[in-house]
Amino acid sequence: MNLDDLVKILGIEDIKGHREITIKLKDKHENDIQNKENIKEIRQTKHIYEDFISNKEKKREYLREYYIQNKDRMKENSRKYFTKNKEKIKAYKREDYSENKEKKKKSNREYRIQNKEKWREYYLKNKEKIKEANKKYRIQNNVKIKETIREYRLLNKDKKKEFDRKYYLQNKEKIKLLYIQKNIERNNGIYNSVNSWKTNESIREYFERIAPLLHISDLSDWYRISRSQIVHLKGMILTLF
Repeated sequence: MNLDDLVKILGIEDIKGHREITIKLKDKHENDIQNKENIKEIRQTKHIYEDFISNKEKKREYLREYYIQNKDRMKENSRKYFTKNKEKIKAYKREDYSENKEKKKKSNREYRIQNKEKWREYYLKNKEKIKEANKKYRIQNNVKIKETIREYRLLNKDKKKEFDRKYYLQNKEKIKLLYIQKNIERNNGIYNSVNSWKTNESIREYFERIAPLLHISDLSDWYRISRSQIVHLKGMILTLF
């Protein structure tokens, strides 16, 4: 069917009506072309996706090998790009984090839970390497880290106090045991308790513990022990009047 036949069927006799139907047909033709292009593009995208799924491991291996071969060059390019756009990147990250704070927290929490065992294995395998990297970072950014911690504490003072209080209540016995252990390590195997000088029993117990360190085999051996030796072993000298 050509345009003249269509004009006769629709009963369009004037030039204006003829022009309108011509414009409509032209638009329809353009839409058909656009739809064909869209369908073609969708098919191509689907084909690319299917190809990626079918060759997923193969492409990963290729990318891994490419990264190993070009590791230093890629790192250098990334470093240069970051140096050039440092402030821009920071501003973008800050803005993105502010807009998606809760979402990111939730996502990170879920990821940590799902990959807990995986990260533990990675940490145990690369423990020394991670510690060395963290130590190096702390040395290089010591001032910056201290300033960040100070600002955070000032902004979250009440929150931190509440968190510390709850943590202490939940882990009271654990903290006490850890304190005793560190105290013993620091004092040559002797636990110097704060309450160790309040009763005669605790004082006797303390001197019994330090006796082997001072090679005491008889009570008379205590006469050769000086005050400085007692103080060195974290003891206390009481002056009697």
